[in-house]
Amino acid sequence: MPPRQKLVVIVINYGTLDYVKELLKNFLASLPRFPKVRIDWVIADAEDNFDLGEEEWQAMMRKEFKNKKANFFHFFRIPNRGFAYNVNLSYRLFKQNRNEGYQENDSDLVLILNPDTSLYWANLAKAIDFMNASQKTAAAGLALTNPKGQLERWGHSIKFPSLKLFFGRKRFSEPSLSDKPVSVAWTSGGAMLIRTYWWQKLRGFDENFYLYFEDVDFCQRIKEKGGEVYFLPQATVHHRRGGSNITIYQRKKHFYASEAYYFYLYRSPTEYLLLRFLRFPFKIYYFFYCYFAPSLWKTKLGEARKSITCERREGFPRFCAFLDFFRSIPSLKEIWLTSLFLNLILLGEAIWGRIYLSSPLILHYNAYLGIDLYGDTSSFFMFPLLALLVSLFNFILGVILILSKRYFTFAVVPAGASLAFQSILIIALLNLLIVNS
Repeated sequence: MPPRQKLVVIVINYGTLDYVKELLKNFLASLPRFPKVRIDWVIADAEDNFDLGEEEWQAMMRKEFKNKKANFFHFFRIPNRGFAYNVNLSYRLFKQNRNEGYQENDSDLVLILNPDTSLYWANLAKAIDFMNASQKTAAAGLALTNPKGQLERWGHSIKFPSLKLFFGRKRFSEPSLSDKPVSVAWTSGGAMLIRTYWWQKLRGFDENFYLYFEDVDFCQRIKEKGGEVYFLPQATVHHRRGGSNITIYQRKKHFYASEAYYFYLYRSPTEYLLLRFLRFPFKIYYFFYCYFAPSLWKTKLGEARKSITCERREGFPRFCAFLDFFRSIPSLKEIWLTSLFLNLILLGEAIWGRIYLSSPLILHYNAYLGIDLYGDTSSFFMFPLLALLVSLFNFILGVILILSKRYFTFAVVPAGASLAFQSILIIALLNLLIVNS
């Protein structure tokens, strides 16, 4: 008996976890009792938040989605470094963590799927049957439809991007009007079915594309290697569009950057330079359109308030999660408590000197510190003030390192620097107090 055909579905979550859950539930409900294909769902969470740790998130997802009907689930938490990188990393993690008995064969497929889509088995089966019947096809795009059921205009093109299409106001896309499978130049990575052989041969997407055009580039490389790309209008996928948490300016910025990189790779230097010149006014327009809109700031303020409070009845979950993260770093809490204690000692020394010592001060013994103070004993308060400012700066730096997640272990460095600086100030102030007493 030949080995069962296998399909790996890669879905990247960017703040769209509810959509991902809905996608999985709808698909599982549409499956027959005995599917003919083994399906491995690779769900990667690339959203930066403190709501749940990686293990808690994985446990939550595994509890809700169990392996059944030849569907197997793999959940990963990954850093967000762009769509192409995230997809490639998710596939590598799947290969590293799959069972030893997992065996690839020539009919295996990879499906790249947006999280804000709805996919049903009947439509996916059409695409799989087409790939099985057309062995020369390296990749096939499923038809993305909007909430009204209309075919999305930008889901594929019979021509590759060029300035000719730009001036034709086609946004670099000239779609096919055929209602049957048709050979195209490129198809969208929002629902792209790829033969595993070609995915591994081309080593996935080009990770220099952060967002957009990675699918166009992938299809271009397929064509250069002699493969074929098809668009399947009958295999539809419902697409909500814009479900991820990213502003319009960020979308445009990534689109123009990827567009320029694509032209740099595949078009002439003249076309590339002309494109950069033509796109410059668009960048300025979208910057002001996004960041000077009152609605944006109203939304940002609401998000900031929610991220801190999250409703009192819920017990400030994000703030509490941050505190748990803070406490998890070895010795960090103890260092900052010691630092606070040293600040209080400095303040106590300054108050004692101000009350019990008389002016003028004798400061020549402290000249090695580079401090020249002449006047009354109120100058002692410079020491606790300086210590407080340095502590505040180092604390903010430590919070930034914790929030970065990638460098959170270094948060102990500014804390230690603050502690060392305060110790020096205590010794210096004590020296002044002894001399002037």
